[in-house]
Parts: sequence; structure tokens; C-alpha cells
Amino acid sequence: MFALLITWFAAIRRRVERNLVESRDELQREVAIRTQQANLLNLTHDTIFVRDMHDIITYWNRGAQELYGWMAEEAIGKRSRDLLKTIFPAPADEQLLNRLEAIQAELLRMGRWDGELRHTKADGTEVVVSSRWSLQLDERGSPVAVLETNNDITERRRREDEI
Repeated sequence: MFALLITWFAAIRRRVERNLVESRDELQREVAIRTQQANLLNLTHDTIFVRDMHDIITYWNRGAQELYGWMAEEAIGKRSRDLLKTIFPAPADEQLLNRLEAIQAELLRMGRWDGELRHTKADGTEVVVSSRWSLQLDERGSPVAVLETNNDITERRRREDEI
């Protein structure tokens, strides 16, 4: 009876170990894929960053570093609108919270938002960007993150204002 119990425990242990090895291998494959994807995003000079639904930056590519001047280590973990001192588009008499709420409502409704923003770079200079936000949903359809891409249109905006 005791030998049967030991054999049964040994079989369960081997199955658990096999499952752990398979899980580890799957995780390693997933990490390799994600690392490759992140490396590809770093090849572009376009500004790309990801933030969670609380506006905390979770990914910052090389293009964002080049445009704004902050290294990924300095940007990740910060609120994007605080770091970049974001000025949202809207009539001057409208409060920031109302503007931001309207943009977030459109993002949640449509899954994306496009517009112009003003940001402040690490050196204190202001930049005008054409900004595109895309909403990431989890498997239940709940919003989990926002992918934001920005292109510097400061010079174009300056020339248009001169005309």
C-alpha cells in the first residue's frame, strides 16, 4: 500500500514537473516574441509609447526618446500628460478635465482618437504633434492600454500660422 502511494505521488510529481517545463518553454517563446516586437518598434524614428488606462507610461520607444529627450527609464512609470505637460485641443474657455474627458470618451467609443497636441520636451521647448491613439482591449473587451504615436508638425504649424 505504501509503495502504491509513493508511486502515485511520483507520477503526479513527474506530471507537475512536465507541466512546469512546458509552461516555462511557452513563457520563453512569448518573451522572445515580445522582445522582437519591441525591437522592431525601436527601429522606427516615429514616436511610439504605450500607457495604461491610468495614463502611466509602460513602453517608450527610441523615436519618443529622440523627439522628447527622455530615456525610456526616465519616462516609464510617469503619467504621460504630466511628463509631457500635454495641452489638449479645445476652446480656451473649456477646462482641461472637460477636454480630456471628451477625448477619452471618444477613445472608448471609437477605439481610437486623432488630433493635435502640444507637448513640452525635456529641454523645455514646446512641440506640436499630430497624435493618434489606439485602444487595446483584453479578451473580455475591457480597455487595458493606449498605444500613442506622435509626429512632430511644429514647423508645418508655424508656416501655416505665418500664412
